[in-house]
Amino acid sequence: MPVIPMVRYKSARAEAEHTAALLRAALIRAGIPEGETARVRALVTGQGRAYVEVGALPVGSAVKLLQSLPLALVTDVADDGPAL
Repeated sequence: MPVIPMVRYKSARAEAEHTAALLRAALIRAGIPEGETARVRALVTGQGRAYVEVGALPVGSAVKLLQSLPLALVTDVADDGPAL
């Protein structure tokens, strides 16, 4: 497996950390307890790709997250799928 340059790793890590921090702040604003937002963490793959892992949330917190997402509030009656 090729080794990625350190500058690429650091750049991807900074991007992932920044995005994870923004997501944690948004979750707290949505009413999710700070202790549960600690499950959000930055990851960098061996290829240098940045990711944010959200982790598992209790159902109540997942509902709060859904309610805070504008697109989650749109329901299609003909869909017969889950609706909020």
